[in-house]
Amino acid sequence: MNQYNAFISEWGNNGLDFTKKKVSTHFIVSAIIITKEAIPEMQRIVHAVQKRHFKGGVIETSMIGHNHNLRKLILEDLLEAPFKIFSLIVDKRQVLGEGLRFKGSLYKFLHGMADRQLFALFPNLEMIALPLESETFMEGFVEYVKQNHIPNLFNESTFGFVKEHSVPISHTSQFIADTLAMCYDETVITSERHEFVRVLQSKILSIKFWPDIFEPNLVENVQSTNSYNVALANLSMDLANEFIKQKSNGLAAHIIDQVTTLGYLLFHFKHIDPNRYISSFEIIEHIKARRSKAVSLHYFQTKVIAPLRDAGVLIASSSKGYKLPASESDLYDFINHSNTIIEPMLSRVKKFRNQITTATNGELDILNKEEYQLIRKILD
Repeated sequence: MNQYNAFISEWGNNGLDFTKKKVSTHFIVSAIIITKEAIPEMQRIVHAVQKRHFKGGVIETSMIGHNHNLRKLILEDLLEAPFKIFSLIVDKRQVLGEGLRFKGSLYKFLHGMADRQLFALFPNLEMIALPLESETFMEGFVEYVKQNHIPNLFNESTFGFVKEHSVPISHTSQFIADTLAMCYDETVITSERHEFVRVLQSKILSIKFWPDIFEPNLVENVQSTNSYNVALANLSMDLANEFIKQKSNGLAAHIIDQVTTLGYLLFHFKHIDPNRYISSFEIIEHIKARRSKAVSLHYFQTKVIAPLRDAGVLIASSSKGYKLPASESDLYDFINHSNTIIEPMLSRVKKFRNQITTATNGELDILNKEEYQLIRKILD
């Protein structure tokens, strides 16, 4: 099993009076997830980006200001590095309980949520953060993790402070958190958010939103298409979210892969493009990144997609791949795709049956068993 490092960063503040300036509407916990073996390659690429765009200095938002074109170039250069992104994005405006109106309670709520999401992805995770300032989310998060994940023979989880040679990676993690803030937080949101999400999408391992609601402002031109069906889109998301909620704590490999696949489809549906089909290869690569083990196409189809559909999750498919359905055409894509498989198979079974029946003068009907009554009924 690969050992993963998570370079943790945060964005936002604990303020809840949104009438005041500089009180963020969202709080973001973000992490660069990378195997220990890949850290040297990550450092090499980060250093190249520093040299190219920051005159050798650290990667920081303050150095580029509102130059969004430069930010996009930096993100594109970083795509060469072997990392994935985890992020928890909390809309503080939805924190309605009076008990969370105080800084300590709010941070404790965030500590537990971030901890559950990260360790659900990687039970054996070494977290790394920049040296802490007081009165921050991270200060309490370090103690929370230490108290809830005591290292033992079966769990080697640790939380430490970044060593000097890894400081550039931590600053890169902060740069990505800043970028995500520009996509979601109302105090810094930018019209370039669509481009930022598009550039980062190949690196996103998991983004969790609280509360988990549809944010159509990150999906361009959805409502303008005549084929888009709001009721169907909401049903697709509700069923997907319900499955993830019920199965997110499952430990079996195939359950983890089902949740991973559905989470990937759901994120693309909500925040990238609800009309895009995602290829089997792309999803399988995402599963590989999630648990460092490649799976076969047969396994993916029979142990991941098929059980999801059996559980009632709506997944459309075509020759282009898979997606959550958002239109009537998506539904017919699935039916038509299934028909290209089912109809030829039934035709072959019919020919096979007729040949046997003819050869035995009608004495043997291979579909005469109880378990084949549905096929027999269709052919008859």
